[in-house]
Amino acid sequence: MKIGIVGCGIGGMSAALFLARDGHDVTLFERFPEPQPLGAGLLIQPTGLAVLSELGLIDAVRGAGHRIDSLHGQTTDGTTIFDVRYSHLHRSLCGLGIHRGVLFDLLLGAVRRPEARLVTGLHVTATKLVGEQRLLFGADGGEIEGFDLVVDASGMNSAIRPTDVGVRATPFP
Repeated sequence: MKIGIVGCGIGGMSAALFLARDGHDVTLFERFPEPQPLGAGLLIQPTGLAVLSELGLIDAVRGAGHRIDSLHGQTTDGTTIFDVRYSHLHRSLCGLGIHRGVLFDLLLGAVRRPEARLVTGLHVTATKLVGEQRLLFGADGGEIEGFDLVVDASGMNSAIRPTDVGVRATPFP
């Protein structure tokens, strides 16, 4: 399939790698002239670590992060609101704390190999289904390209998410 992915964040790059490795023709679109991480630290849960293992990045990620065996949260008055130990689920499970920029750079390095095309500096603002193709349009209104499948990985402020699907982006207070 010919697949377009809008958004070169962690999710978009991961999807591009998996789909390209599965033999699809993948183009990843990023609105910024150079892809860049947004945010600070991440706590990668065991499922995320399994995904990174499938992508062949687990050793690099483990080397750049810090193993997390448990999480403890409490209110300002000292009342415990959660106390989670990964080993309670399985003795080998853990989380991993890592700087978002480090994970981003590892994924971007993998995407820049010949597995998927990366198009930067192009803000996709609309899609339209024409026949069996999903067309993408840029901020200038010009048609970009048609795809069999479009993945919206552009985040909570997506310009292409349909307004009638009942999903609302709600920022944290």
